[in-house]
Amino acid sequence: MCDDSRYILDELFGKERNVVASKRKNDAHYWNEDVCKNILVSKCFNDLWKHTKYDHEGECSKRHDQFFINEFNCDRSIKKQQREKKYIEEAIAYIQDKLKEVDKILTKHEEQVEQSSKLQVADRPKEIQDRLDNMERQINLLTDQSEKMGEQGKIEESERLIMEADNLKKAREDVLLAYEGTNNPFKTYKICEVCGARQSLYETENKVKTHLDGRIHQGFSTIRVELQKLQQRRLQLEKILDEEARKQEFKEDIAKDVQLDKEKLIKDKKEKERSRSRDVSRDKSKKKSSKKKKEKEKEKEKERSKSRKHNKKHHKH
Repeated sequence: MCDDSRYILDELFGKERNVVASKRKNDAHYWNEDVCKNILVSKCFNDLWKHTKYDHEGECSKRHDQFFINEFNCDRSIKKQQREKKYIEEAIAYIQDKLKEVDKILTKHEEQVEQSSKLQVADRPKEIQDRLDNMERQINLLTDQSEKMGEQGKIEESERLIMEADNLKKAREDVLLAYEGTNNPFKTYKICEVCGARQSLYETENKVKTHLDGRIHQGFSTIRVELQKLQQRRLQLEKILDEEARKQEFKEDIAKDVQLDKEKLIKDKKEKERSRSRDVSRDKSKKKSSKKKKEKEKEKEKERSKSRKHNKKHHKH
């Protein structure tokens, strides 16, 4: 009893439920390899085929803890949706492989019926073939008459004729079945389109119910329903992820524009600084040149002053 309770608690809250938060490894997650991904997006398909000829994989060795299912359902991140899409695609591939087995059986049966029928047409007794041909002509005549009545607006008469044609078609099929049922073994049974099982055309109601309630039929019926759900969910996820990709692309474009604007501002700032530096340098150069010019003017003025004084002295003498 204690072990059962521990197992249930592990499934619901994880194996580290009693470990202090600071000491937890936090390595038990739904995306780990040891967790069954089918049960996250649908159900574990291995359970559908137990003890049947379709039980190729045997019992599922992966974990099916409710803890992982809850974690998966509560995760709202984009990463989770990407993982979910991947798990769904894997589940769809599994289902389609299973359905291919049924398709092969159906195709083979149709080919056998067709081939056997072709061989038997030449072997039919003349009276049987004449009867079939006569019924075919009557069916075509009634169909043509029904169409003409419909064109003339005689709806009730048209419906009566088409009903006669339908009854005659069924009678023709009964004639074929009565003859070929004993001569063509492939026409004495049909293949279930859901699970590929062989069914006699003359099975009782109880046998039909037993077949429909059987593990194989129920398994294939389940995966066909699940396939539709998974395909619908995949379409939803593709729209969500495409929209998210567009948003991300828009954000990246905005970030690029911001970065370009930032780089342009930096470039403009540097250009202004260089321009300012050039202006300062030019101003310094002008000032220096002006200073030198003034100094030269002073020198010249001194020279002129000396020259004038010298001329005055010379003139006095």
